[in-house]
Amino acid sequence: MVFGRVLVAVACALVLTAPSTAAAPSQDDYRPATMKMTYEVGDLVAVVHAPRTLVGVRPLVFGHEFTAPQLAQQGAVVVVVSDRWSMDRHRALWRALNERGGPLAERFAGFAGHFSVAEP
Repeated sequence: MVFGRVLVAVACALVLTAPSTAAAPSQDDYRPATMKMTYEVGDLVAVVHAPRTLVGVRPLVFGHEFTAPQLAQQGAVVVVVSDRWSMDRHRALWRALNERGGPLAERFAGFAGHFSVAEP
């Protein structure tokens, strides 16, 4: 009889001290706070990192692939261009998008009005 009580006490102690994983999200439920999109317009190619939800006006910066995710997590819209000599042309695409026009207007329509293009 004593052995049975000890066994029940040990089982209860294990249950009460075991870490709970019921409330922890699974890896499948993880959704990052940022998004990554690409565009190709003629010979212009870029990758865009941005907050998943755009609220207010965010800074638009031209960055590097290494720092882009961190900048996007801080609220910036980051454009990583494949050819740094084409920056002025990329900047013109984003200016047109901010006025709800240009070749990026369909794919990035939700961005219009939510970023400011930094001038060099």
